[in-house]
Amino acid sequence: MTLHDSVRIPDEVAARKVGDETILLNLNTGIYFGLDAVGSRFVELLETSGEIAAAYRVMLQEFDVTPEVLETDLLRLTEEMCSKRLLVVETN
Repeated sequence: MTLHDSVRIPDEVAARKVGDETILLNLNTGIYFGLDAVGSRFVELLETSGEIAAAYRVMLQEFDVTPEVLETDLLRLTEEMCSKRLLVVETN
């Protein structure tokens, strides 16, 4: 997984924002995942473009974090969500 990958929330995943947090539920597997405000912003940005790099660039401006830490954290979160089938990698 790299910043150049694109991902999307599959149709079988329901997302609900509650305050600053987001809950994702895979309706087929029953797996759910809670995201804090930062993770919620990431998912919100992914819903717009699907591009991890685009979300990264916006979040780098919005949050007080080094580029290296943000990249590591976003890729780790993306990989975890993909492993739980809450995100899928787009193939073009």
